[in-house]
Amino acid sequence: MGKMTFQENLLQKIQLERLASRVIASIGSGQTHHPVDKEAMRSILELSPYQYQRERDLDLYVKPVEAELNMILVLDNELPIFRSTVKDVVTRRSPKTLEMWNFRTVRNILVDSDIKVSTREESVETLLRDALAQLDLTYTDKDIKDLAREGMAWLAGREAEGVEKTLALFAELLGYKKPPKYFGLDKTICYGVSSPGKAKDTVFGPLVLYRPAANVLVWIDKSFSRTNKQELEFLRTVASGQASVPLTGDAVYHKLQTNVLEQPGRVLPV
Repeated sequence: MGKMTFQENLLQKIQLERLASRVIASIGSGQTHHPVDKEAMRSILELSPYQYQRERDLDLYVKPVEAELNMILVLDNELPIFRSTVKDVVTRRSPKTLEMWNFRTVRNILVDSDIKVSTREESVETLLRDALAQLDLTYTDKDIKDLAREGMAWLAGREAEGVEKTLALFAELLGYKKPPKYFGLDKTICYGVSSPGKAKDTVFGPLVLYRPAANVLVWIDKSFSRTNKQELEFLRTVASGQASVPLTGDAVYHKLQTNVLEQPGRVLPV
């Protein structure tokens, strides 16, 4: 397999972050814990430096390191990561009857804090960082201009899926978020600047908005919040095609391209 392109690396970053969100959402909060989404967790692990190893009844994922002790994740509902040897982890997590006769082994089974690094959400975040660290997220001006040209071509061909993909990539590059649900933009593809407002409100915008049904792409150079009903109604009229804005079509991709290239550096932070 050849070297991955910048777009491929960026798409994999988006995929990994979505998978991590799925796993964390499945864990639950407080004292209420649910079965972990192991399918999503395995997908993250397959894209990470951790290598699968089946020992006894345990699914282990081992990250080789230069030191004698490895980082070892046990794929169960606790998602513990240990810094130890495979033999030690297996003995503690799945001991055989004869091993239970050893007082030291029993003590280690009962108390594993000496080797446990993390569990649950913290382990997911560790795995995500390790997986993202493998990706080359540096980009050139040409990468960004090519992405904009690709988006324009998808838009001209009325290929909504391609437009959605390029907008998701630009959103990742710019740190744009999806709008709050209460904005009522469910039938659009929308990303924008998101910041906290007053009383747990969200200030959203400027933003890019795409209506797949009509193949209309617009840039709205304003910010919106739930507290300003008039502005929010204007946004909804644009989203439904009942109002227009100055920046549309290919000009939106030029705007997104400029916004990325005006950022300092050419490395996407993880």
